[in-house]
Amino acid sequence: MFGPNKRYPTGPITPHGAIYTLSDRLPLVALRAYDDSIVFNLMGGLAIHDPTTPERVELKKLEGLIPPWKVIDQKGASQDGVSFVDALYDPIEVGMDVEAVGRDPAHLRMVVRDLLASIDVKKEAELSFFTQYLGRWWAPVRWFKTPSDAVGPIASRRQRFTLQLRSDLGFWQSYPHIDQFRFTYENDNETFNFFTALGDPLPGWTLVYSGSGSGFLYADGAQALSTFANNRSVVARRDNFIASTDNVVVEIELGTNAQPTWPKDTYFDVWGRMGNAGTPGSDGVRFRISLNKIRVSSFSGGIEHLMREVPHIIPSRPGEKYKFIFGQENEPRTFKMMRANATFLTVKEVGTSSVIDSAHRKAGFGMATLAGSVRPLAIRNWSVGDNTTVVQEGFVERVNVGDQPMWDRFTCFGPGTFYLGNGPSSTDLVKFGPLLPNQIMQVRTDPRKRGVVDMTAIPPTPQEVAMFRKASLDFFSFFSLGNIPTSPAITSIFGIAAPQGNPYSLLNGRFSVPIPPRSPGAPVQPYHVKVKIDNGNSDSQIIAAGTPLRRLPY
Repeated sequence: MFGPNKRYPTGPITPHGAIYTLSDRLPLVALRAYDDSIVFNLMGGLAIHDPTTPERVELKKLEGLIPPWKVIDQKGASQDGVSFVDALYDPIEVGMDVEAVGRDPAHLRMVVRDLLASIDVKKEAELSFFTQYLGRWWAPVRWFKTPSDAVGPIASRRQRFTLQLRSDLGFWQSYPHIDQFRFTYENDNETFNFFTALGDPLPGWTLVYSGSGSGFLYADGAQALSTFANNRSVVARRDNFIASTDNVVVEIELGTNAQPTWPKDTYFDVWGRMGNAGTPGSDGVRFRISLNKIRVSSFSGGIEHLMREVPHIIPSRPGEKYKFIFGQENEPRTFKMMRANATFLTVKEVGTSSVIDSAHRKAGFGMATLAGSVRPLAIRNWSVGDNTTVVQEGFVERVNVGDQPMWDRFTCFGPGTFYLGNGPSSTDLVKFGPLLPNQIMQVRTDPRKRGVVDMTAIPPTPQEVAMFRKASLDFFSFFSLGNIPTSPAITSIFGIAAPQGNPYSLLNGRFSVPIPPRSPGAPVQPYHVKVKIDNGNSDSQIIAAGTPLRRLPY
């Protein structure tokens, strides 16, 4: 569902309500049904009704927003005072006095039915607050106690209720802060930070034009763009790069668009496994992206062999980043297109039309206009690197805008062994893995919750499992079988059971340091947590996510 089907007060926002909303005079308070089908605006500009459609729920009283807590103390037999041990928060219990209003008794009954149907003791609705200073904070709430109010007169247009709602979490939450770490492949990089005149060559590139139209490729100091019109295309091959392996990764960042929208008959191309010599574009594998289509082809001697063509559902936009993978370990004929670091398209070649050898290890890009005087999207950044199994380390940025400590969740995408820092600036790393290709697992740093969650949707192939088990047996060959236990408990640690056994066996170390809360009197401070991936590839990545928590939502 993409939004509520019904809103109270009914109708669009009023001019009076718009002024209140823009001025941030009152918090926007809303109660959403457990399935998000109905939203009740209880306070703020959105709660101001149109007199011609008065159906609404008015908030008369609100209490219990701050969670209660219990202090845990310890006292010795002869100790003066007590020793503070800890404090634990209880669930939030919100008391709301509301009044349902309808234009007549029939409409009142409709409002009451919708209100009571939107909350449930087993299913959680959502109570939210929004202010321009703090943003949006909410709590999942369930109907905690039966209303004790008497039913009003049967012919009334108003009915009062006292609603008792409970949030099990104990805090108000906001949108998670998310950061990502993944491998970068930049054996060669081009930012086009130079100027060329129309018709001049592009330094560092070999260009080949084709088509009966007009126009040239040039650089304007920040990007590569064209003046193409009618039927005109170009293939640009990088001069000073030759991959050391058959598998490469090409990354691009799109530049500006000369038109208000992306023209239908324009394309940008990304090339890999191009011939080291000869005419650029006569050999290689090409991704061709247009407004509504993605076409993946291999070329041999200038002849195109189509691998796959799919609709381009979400058109590209200026500034977007793409990653194109031309082969990977154990799968040299697998080609991927990634958008915003998420796999957008995977193509596995059937047959051997594309050429894989040491004479086809160059890369490049291209542009084309097939009709009209319209131009393709520009290319702002281009980089290429070998898709090898490597070790890389770095940091993920963490920001906590709440007033409570934030425990991160690390989602690890295999393959590889992952090292996760125990809090900001810590050199103590918790080891997790190794994970096989396609495996996805989430590691939770909160010691009070389940530590590892298996999120794998695509299981590893039998060949990958077999290789992993063989590598594990190599480890055992260093020892005498008489001195090593051979029970499933020990073998699962090395990935021999289905395929790695209990996910907890992959976790070595424990987390104890959360992301600190925001200082009450200082600006929000970013923190950095060290991470590392060993024996990973272009599919390996770490996504760090943390949910800020507050005691008061406004």
